[in-house]
Amino acid sequence: GLWYVAPYMWTNSWLVLYTWLQHTDPSVPQYGADEWTWVKGALSTIDRPYGIFDFFHHKIGSTHVAHHLFHEMPFYRADEATAALKAYLGPMGLYNYDPTPWYMAMWRIAKTCHYVEGIEGIQYYRSLEDVPRGRGSGKKMD
Repeated sequence: GLWYVAPYMWTNSWLVLYTWLQHTDPSVPQYGADEWTWVKGALSTIDRPYGIFDFFHHKIGSTHVAHHLFHEMPFYRADEATAALKAYLGPMGLYNYDPTPWYMAMWRIAKTCHYVEGIEGIQYYRSLEDVPRGRGSGKKMD
C-alpha cells in the first residue's frame, strides 16, 4: 500500500500546490459574471519561477499566461510566446509575473489570499487578517 499511497499523495499534493500558485495571488483579479470575458479570465493567472521544477514540468508554471491564451501551443514554443506576451502586455499592466521563489510565494499566498468579498465586479483576494475583530480583541474596529 505504501508504494502506491505515498507517490499518489506526493503527486496530487504537488499538482494542487502548483495549480494554486498559478492562479492565486493578491495581484490577480477575480471577475464576477458582469465583468468576466474570456480574455480577462485567460489573463487571470500568474507566471512564477519554479527553479528545477521548470525543467521537469516543461515550464508550465513560468509560461502559464501563454498557456491560458494559447492552450494548444506546444510547450517548446512557450518561452518565445511568453517573451512576446510580456513585451506586448507588460506596458499595459496586463502581464502578471512574480519573481518570488515558489516556496516563499506559497507562504505569502497562504497568509494573504483567503477570500474575495463578493461575486460581482472585480475582486481581489483579501486576508482574514483584514477582517475587523470584535470588542476586546485589541484591534481597532472600522
